[in-house]
Amino acid sequence: MLHTYFENPVGRLLEDPVEQYILVEYRTGPRQLGELQAFLNHAGTLLAQRGWDKLQHHKGVMAAFTPEEITWITDYWSTNKHSATDIYGAMLLPHEVFAQLSWKGNGSTMRPLTVSSASKEAR
Repeated sequence: MLHTYFENPVGRLLEDPVEQYILVEYRTGPRQLGELQAFLNHAGTLLAQRGWDKLQHHKGVMAAFTPEEITWITDYWSTNKHSATDIYGAMLLPHEVFAQLSWKGNGSTMRPLTVSSASKEAR
């Protein structure tokens, strides 16, 4: 069962204590960089507090990330240790083409994650 951990104008963080992951739900509409920073800081804090290494995020129809947001997100997740292990994530791409392009064109080292029943059993 999912429990709301944090919520602000950017979206909602839901924790799944059984499966041990965070579900990230972004909201549509405008956002401020400070709100996005608070939102993602809470996600990092939750991962660290619980000792989890997985999050799933569904951007839906959220607005594209600005270049400033992309820079901050990339720096934040690549320079801060949020979990004792590597962090695994699943990104469901949004319908809005420009939101998709904001992730594809930023030069980050993100790569697709393939999950199979064999890899789940190996953990």
